[in-house]
Amino acid sequence: MSLPSFSENLRQWLSRYVPVEEHEETFVRYRGAIMQWGLVQNSLCVGLASASSVFVTQPLDLVKVRLQLQGELRPPGKHPVMYRTIPQSLVQVLNLEGVQKGLYKGTLQAWFYQLVSNSVRVFVFDKCQTLGLTSDMEEQPVLGRYLIASIAGGCAGATIASPLYLAKIQTQSQCHPSIAVGWQHPHPAPRWVLWNCFRGHKGYLRSGFQGGTSACLRVSVASSAQLFTFTTLQHGFYSLGVQSALSNSCLSGVLSCIPVVLISNPFDVICTRMYNQELEAHYKSMRECAEKLYRREGFRGFYKGAVANYCRTMPHMLLTLALWDKLRSKGIYIQMMNQSYDKGLDIETEFTHKKLMSKFDIDP
Repeated sequence: MSLPSFSENLRQWLSRYVPVEEHEETFVRYRGAIMQWGLVQNSLCVGLASASSVFVTQPLDLVKVRLQLQGELRPPGKHPVMYRTIPQSLVQVLNLEGVQKGLYKGTLQAWFYQLVSNSVRVFVFDKCQTLGLTSDMEEQPVLGRYLIASIAGGCAGATIASPLYLAKIQTQSQCHPSIAVGWQHPHPAPRWVLWNCFRGHKGYLRSGFQGGTSACLRVSVASSAQLFTFTTLQHGFYSLGVQSALSNSCLSGVLSCIPVVLISNPFDVICTRMYNQELEAHYKSMRECAEKLYRREGFRGFYKGAVANYCRTMPHMLLTLALWDKLRSKGIYIQMMNQSYDKGLDIETEFTHKKLMSKFDIDP
């Protein structure tokens, strides 16, 4: 439901059931409900935009996962190399496994993971903003508080969506025997993947969250790096004359992906391996995984799949920004709701529909 239709319904309800002298008090009471609906809708818009981008970037994400699992805990040059470059890997998967059961394997799990994790992430972050936790006493934004709010939202989203991410990774790692990498999980059909992940082959419910700590750290590092670089580049492009919000965001997104991938790829590799293993088969903790990886594969092991990671992250961010801009224009734009707080209601006793609508800069 868009803001005009929501406000129109509220206006009609006030006129029909509430005396004129009580309009101001009643509207103030329901203003919080309108704001909460704005937060939820904005979060869902981001989640849907990110999830929809999966249909374009899924093949690159699959290649990234398999490159990260290739040669697990084996020294360089001591294992067969099935995946060399991104084009070669895509063609190889297409020839041996096809499109639906190859390049787009795990799309359903990835779609739900993006929807849940990003919706929760944005909701928590926006909630921190509306509560004033990201600004000081003078309502000026504070970078450190923004980082904390971003990390809190990322951890919440990663924790709640952890079973979905586990199902995604284990589905993507399943491949043709001639190009198999990593632990191959015997999930007979896609509908049983999530159940098998939760049940685990040892009967532990915690198998559904076996990589939760690594996922939180991965998202925290990526969120912090992305927020700092993205914001810095946005201000830089704005000072250079790039006034369009969408163009500025797209340019900033393309360039910010480079430091984000460089900083977060080691944590991404650890996270992928923690989720793909049979429960505690190779690593009992994230620290043990990092130590074994460095000792047996060297420093280069932390940057396996880095190029594929960038090639997947960059278009995914651009598509998410473009789709989010389109979706939010169809519904409640959260900044409109903030304007109502900034301007104040100042509703007089003689309440009019036009005055109510003017608080949202919308014609009645």
